[in-house]
Amino acid sequence: MHARMSSRRASPSAAMRPSVTNRPVPGTDARLIAVLCVLLCIVLALSGCSNAVADGSASRAVQVSSGFGLEPDVHFDAPLAVDRLQRTVVTSGDGPKITDDTTVAVKAKVISADDDAAISAPGSWPRAFTMTVRDAEPGVAKAVAGLQGGSRVVVTGSAQSFYGDERLGATGLAPDHGVVTVLDVAVPPTDDRPTQQSLADDDFPQATFQAGRPVEVTPGSGRPPQTTQVKVLTPGTGPRVGEGGDLVFRAYTTTWGLGDVVGDDFSTGASSRALSALPEGLRSAMSGQAVGTTLMAVVPPAEGIRDQLPEALKHETLVFVVTIDGTSLATG
Repeated sequence: MHARMSSRRASPSAAMRPSVTNRPVPGTDARLIAVLCVLLCIVLALSGCSNAVADGSASRAVQVSSGFGLEPDVHFDAPLAVDRLQRTVVTSGDGPKITDDTTVAVKAKVISADDDAAISAPGSWPRAFTMTVRDAEPGVAKAVAGLQGGSRVVVTGSAQSFYGDERLGATGLAPDHGVVTVLDVAVPPTDDRPTQQSLADDDFPQATFQAGRPVEVTPGSGRPPQTTQVKVLTPGTGPRVGEGGDLVFRAYTTTWGLGDVVGDDFSTGASSRALSALPEGLRSAMSGQAVGTTLMAVVPPAEGIRDQLPEALKHETLVFVVTIDGTSLATG
């Protein structure tokens, strides 16, 4: 169960220049007008408006499936002519408004505008990057500024306009290579999320499996539960998990808000822990379950692994998809 943080540096936003008329306004100091214009520009910059990218014909030409947090289907007629950055909002979120100083979690899918070929690494979509907006690539910083958390946008532009001079070299792309990027942007909670008493079956996130292992979990809908909630996905047939001894299990761990992958024991290997040493939520979720069971546990911060998470995720409800592989204490 590992969390990832990514620190990135973006180029500063271009300053806005005040416009001063040649003819002074009677009774008004022209210097005061200039000062007021500069102050207005500063206010706009602080609000994130100076970073905003306009809608355009290139970004509108990209068809993107809805479903925030889920890997999008992207369609457009290649080659797509792009130059300057353009942004089209696919889904408007209802979370906090995003400024340059906001910490965001971002999922990205990057495709070549020239030939519709994937630029993102295969399987990279579920893993979001957590950063402040001002530290993101120019294309990300300018695209998400002014949005609300929970938004999905499509961004088009040249590789240089999206990645910036500082990071372009690491991509291996030519400066004028066109890119189409779909971004899902969330704002991690700064306080524990508002909760509901329990989850109905339809309220649980949905897990996607490939070759018997989870590869993606949809974000939860509505409010997370007050206490740990468990849903058995595949019942086991082995002995029951008791209160003592070691427990061998694998957990695929994501966040409630974006479905961001926090840890993946299915890739790194099973854990062997004493049941009594597990956080309260996982302990209650697995106690009494049969070996071989695959379950989903939705665990609020107070019953989870808050002390093992980076600051941006300490107030996040976590979703564990767990397969119980064995136990040293078998009770019928």
